[in-house]
Amino acid sequence: MRETAACAPRWHLWTAPLLGLTLVTSAVHFVDNAFHPDLYPGPAWLTRNLVLTAWIVVLLAACLTYRKDTRTALVAYGVLGFGGLAHYFMLHGNHMPTRCTVTISAEAVASVLLVAYALFRPPIDRDKS
Repeated sequence: MRETAACAPRWHLWTAPLLGLTLVTSAVHFVDNAFHPDLYPGPAWLTRNLVLTAWIVVLLAACLTYRKDTRTALVAYGVLGFGGLAHYFMLHGNHMPTRCTVTISAEAVASVLLVAYALFRPPIDRDKS
């Protein structure tokens, strides 16, 4: 039991970098999507302003997740990063340029890392930190 508590602060140090990585990769994907909507398959109603507004919501979710720093919050935020994969379920989703695939893949990989971290890190004892 003591070993878990001793590991918790070290594991806790990974929260900010992993959240930052997911935030940066989602920003790259959202900005590319907003300014090059013709490259990403999606519905016609998905405008530049709506994509940028959605990213602001993602940014706020990241801030709340960092503040809360619970396993559930981290996993929930990590799952948001898989939203970009929805492009592949659209008509002609398999005909995207490589750069689009790279932005979507980077976002998904960052999300996998965040979710794995959240699931495997030891619990944090809030009374001792």
